[in-house]
Amino acid sequence: MNLLIDIGNTRIKWALQNGEDWNSGTPLLRGNKAFKDIARPAWKELEAPERVIVSNVAGAEFEKSVRTWVKRRWKILPEFLHSQAEQCGVSNAYAKPERLGNDRWAALIAARARCRGAAIILSCGTAITIDALSADGRHLGGLITPGVDLMISSLTEGAADVSLQAGDSGEIALLASSTESAVLGGSVYAAVSLLDRVSEDLRGELGAGTPVLLTGGDAERLMPLLQSQPTYDPELVLKGLAVFAEEARA
Repeated sequence: MNLLIDIGNTRIKWALQNGEDWNSGTPLLRGNKAFKDIARPAWKELEAPERVIVSNVAGAEFEKSVRTWVKRRWKILPEFLHSQAEQCGVSNAYAKPERLGNDRWAALIAARARCRGAAIILSCGTAITIDALSADGRHLGGLITPGVDLMISSLTEGAADVSLQAGDSGEIALLASSTESAVLGGSVYAAVSLLDRVSEDLRGELGAGTPVLLTGGDAERLMPLLQSQPTYDPELVLKGLAVFAEEARA
């Protein structure tokens, strides 16, 4: 049994994989907690896995704490996916491959395994990232922009006359009747417009039928408004880890 762990900026997603069997775990909020304080209550009853495969974007110190806890708990060393120049049929567009986020690299690996051709990956979390993959597995590059919540916080913190008050509805509408709704709606539509426009432009380059894969914590909030009709896969990074684990075993 493999324990697959996707450590993001806000949440930790995880799943158990045993051959063809796949069991998704409840996502864990990171907050400012140490990894041991997140992992202990979540996995104290978990049977010792054969392998622990990790994607981590929380930095070197957090990675060190993961390594320490897993070794002490299960007497094994976790395996970390780090962005490479080439891996699992995907070649990295970055001149410095290690600068590409590990989660984006895992998503590209999953997209390659799933689509076996060109693909567009939209990840909507703390940040919104867009990546493109050619039919022969070349990462063509990508874009990064603040996610919806970061857009909202930057506006409310940077504009003196913009604040969110208790009682504001917070509903997403084309035209809002409260400050909170206006800020939320504007941020959501900014994200949606970016995702749809870039997807359209990339399909013009890669082919009109190029699949678009959508993932990330904000994906469900944005998906109903997207005209690009992406395929929603909340576990794309974890599936990339599974592909990496299989290749590493081979």
